[in-house]
Amino acid sequence: MRLLALGVMLAGMVGCSTVQTLSGTGIVKVLPHYLDAGGNSTDGPTLLHRDVYQNHLRGNPDLVKGVRYDVNWHGRQDITVRLELRSTKAGVQPMTVEKQVTSGARVTHWAFIHIDEETFTAFGQPEAWRVSVWRGDEMLDEEISFLW
Repeated sequence: MRLLALGVMLAGMVGCSTVQTLSGTGIVKVLPHYLDAGGNSTDGPTLLHRDVYQNHLRGNPDLVKGVRYDVNWHGRQDITVRLELRSTKAGVQPMTVEKQVTSGARVTHWAFIHIDEETFTAFGQPEAWRVSVWRGDEMLDEEISFLW
């Protein structure tokens, strides 16, 4: 029994020691947020407020006036964040938006890509997205949605 407990404890310690470090440049996560007429993605200060409000906007597409993609990335160099979108509207060509971002003193950074009301109305509901980070012509990392 002690041998089993020792084995479980050892496996736990090994698992905790293999934490991924943020070396190089890459994407941590991408958060797409629907925006209302006031440009708000939430109606309160907590994550629960945000999640409930996002669910409300998803259920009422007439209230959605835009989309903001929050890209959390890590690195210590200036990069280009590229967002590619596919629409649910028939006959609409995919859209690409690029944003030049600079790194600061911290390792992780946020980049915000905003799709305004006019563009959102013409483009339609985004069906799938892909976010990639570039340095010149070299793609450093990418994150894709389920339907990409």
